[in-house]
Amino acid sequence: MLSAKVFQKLFDSSALKQPQFRLYFIATAFSSLAVWMGRFMFGWLIWKQTESFFWVGIISAALLVPTLFITPLFGVVTDRINLKKGLMLWLGCQSVVAFVAFLFYSLFQPSLISLLVIAFSFGCIASAGSPLRLSLIPRLVDKQVLPNAVGLGAMLFNSSRVLAPACAAALLTVLNAEMIFLIAALFFATAVFFNAQLNDLPAAEREHQQSKLEDLIGGFRFAYRSSFILLMLLMTLINSQVGRALLELLPALSGTFTSGDAHDLAVLTACSGAGSILGAFFISKQQGDRQHLTGLIMMAMLLSALALLPILLRPPVVLLAALVCLISLLMTLIGTGAQISIQLSTPDDIRGRVMSIWIMIALGGPAVGAFFMGAVAEFLGFNWMLLIMIALSSFGAVWLYVQRKSLTTS
Repeated sequence: MLSAKVFQKLFDSSALKQPQFRLYFIATAFSSLAVWMGRFMFGWLIWKQTESFFWVGIISAALLVPTLFITPLFGVVTDRINLKKGLMLWLGCQSVVAFVAFLFYSLFQPSLISLLVIAFSFGCIASAGSPLRLSLIPRLVDKQVLPNAVGLGAMLFNSSRVLAPACAAALLTVLNAEMIFLIAALFFATAVFFNAQLNDLPAAEREHQQSKLEDLIGGFRFAYRSSFILLMLLMTLINSQVGRALLELLPALSGTFTSGDAHDLAVLTACSGAGSILGAFFISKQQGDRQHLTGLIMMAMLLSALALLPILLRPPVVLLAALVCLISLLMTLIGTGAQISIQLSTPDDIRGRVMSIWIMIALGGPAVGAFFMGAVAEFLGFNWMLLIMIALSSFGAVWLYVQRKSLTTS
């Protein structure tokens, strides 16, 4: 009885109480699983084809690199179209690509070229929809439950990142590889069905019509001229060079501070995923208030610096796993908190373009950070890399502390 009351209380304060968001959440559950199943399959197939870490890295880049170039362009498109129709078209295109992969690999043996081409197409379409998703959520929920909606979305994203590859791997024991792509295509189609039940979401009204290039420049100009949004983007960039970059380097971290075997890496990876889910749950319980969120980001930055310090002492695996979990939790608080703060500061008619900038930094930053921090660790040592990360995180916390009052009123 008590648990039922607790559940009802949580539901009453949740964005899931709002029917439109509930439909979108169910649809996103299917599409998130489909995305991560597809990504896993491309990596698995190219490994079976080449047994080369280099080519696995190339296929990962083919899935991610389009974000840096396509997302800003589709941020412009997002601000001009009916969001419901755009979302359904986007998911439909993803379903088509997954179905093409199913047909192609049912008829032909996977080849290096075909894997790269289809994976790149998959990555391009996925990148095109990112600003669409982020622009849609504030149109489905009230302002006060926006953090809950974004937090629930982050929980879904992070849990799918763990569950989908596990499901795909299990299915491979009883199904051919091409059948996983068919399942992904059906999941995308199911997401289209649920999103079709949403109310119509026409583009926000605009005072002046401009060319697409002027719109693109206008998005960057708006973000640059807002001292608050600019700082939140900078916090996202710092976070990508610290917490997210460290998690990208987990194999190296495991090899340096543990025995480096597959079991230790699996434990660290699982703890990283658990931390992300816990961080998303925590942010989902916060208020939709910029000043409160700024204080939360500041504390997370400071705690990130403190959490990195014990790693310098080469802790045992159990403590290292706990620290990785904590860092992942704090990383999620910073990234998601910055996203919500930008959402709260951006009008509907320019939201797609501004959020596309955040996406570029949030997704592209860790790749750059992992490269830079990896180079520092390679040539100067792992401890120097950790010290630079600690300095960056501390700098972010101090800067937010100094400027938080003036920025939250701007």
